[in-house]
Amino acid sequence: MHPVGFGQTDVGRTREQNEDCMFADDGLGLYVVCDGMGGHAAGEVASASAIETVAEELKSQIDTLTRCRRGQGPSEAVIGVVRDAVQKACVKVWQLAAADEARTGMGCTLTLLLVLGNKAFIAHVGDSRLYLLRAEKLSQLTTDHTMANELAQAGLISAEEVKDHQYAHVLTRAIGTQPHVTADVLMMDVVPGDRFLLCSDGLADHIDDEDWIGERLAEETAIVPQSLIDFANSNGGHDNVTVIAVAVEPDDPEIEIIDEMSSEVQGKFEALQAVFMFEGLSLALLTRVLQSCDIDSYNPGDVVVSKGESCGELRIVLEGKLSLLEGKGDGERELGPGQHVGATTLLAPRAARATLAAKSACRLLTLRREPFWSLIKSRPWLGVGLLERLNRRLAEDIDDTSEGDGL
Repeated sequence: MHPVGFGQTDVGRTREQNEDCMFADDGLGLYVVCDGMGGHAAGEVASASAIETVAEELKSQIDTLTRCRRGQGPSEAVIGVVRDAVQKACVKVWQLAAADEARTGMGCTLTLLLVLGNKAFIAHVGDSRLYLLRAEKLSQLTTDHTMANELAQAGLISAEEVKDHQYAHVLTRAIGTQPHVTADVLMMDVVPGDRFLLCSDGLADHIDDEDWIGERLAEETAIVPQSLIDFANSNGGHDNVTVIAVAVEPDDPEIEIIDEMSSEVQGKFEALQAVFMFEGLSLALLTRVLQSCDIDSYNPGDVVVSKGESCGELRIVLEGKLSLLEGKGDGERELGPGQHVGATTLLAPRAARATLAAKSACRLLTLRREPFWSLIKSRPWLGVGLLERLNRRLAEDIDDTSEGDGL
């Protein structure tokens, strides 16, 4: 697979200068949008400097990126490279601001997409956005780092109030306003046919109908940026607007396996969504959960967990069948694709109430306690929701042990 991207930036209808900046390089697989702030050309300096630093840092790690693209190196190494590049960009902008009093307080947002083979790496700071169109469904992969959005996450205002809130554009994170920044970094599988949209808030502020935006993104990639810029300007063009559209295209030998690849990726998400804990989560949050899971394979007759053995894992069937033996009720209980066991043991390990064995060759998606707790500590609002669902299920099990999850 290889990415093909097109981007454009426009000053809009009311601003005198364009403080947005963009970068698109199909060969590197790198696409970046930055929206500067600071005035007196400082925002323009911040966004341009951030992009220059990120591009230089990633180019300096081309060997690591190439190995990942070829499937020869660990993807986790690229996560470190991306995170370091964003931090160095933050330091660079901070230093430029410190060296010139006229640039005090300057900074920028940064939204980055790096496509390497069948993996995509996303880094995000601020309120520019990244969307994914997959199977005709548009999903926002980034979360706006604004005070209004954080108030909504805390339950202090509704999601509907965010857009028009007085703090809707007050950033809680930015590149260069402090010497250190914590970027949201996400790795995900990509499949041929995926379409990505990176944009500054000059477009994002006008995205009320995601279906309409998805339809535009599905059009010929080369015409998407100008089409969406025209759309933003027709709605007032109150800000600079930058748009990059990226299509993930198959290499010729891959064409025959596109459906197989898509089914594999989609199957993982469907298996997660079938679990009560993850029902209704966004694609971005499901991706973070998926990153914390392992895929385990078993042959017919293999014992996964023995009765009485300490259990602290959620296991979800991707393929094949499992048997629960000597559990509650009479006889054998069979689990197939999409079914799960062990969810409440993520709260605290306990002895398995049944023996879990592979009835046929099977693959399981396994979420273990340590990665689970690391995930919820790093994403507190996600953690609150997941723990609430787990506690509710645990209370149901206590009230009626006949309704337990089998382990």
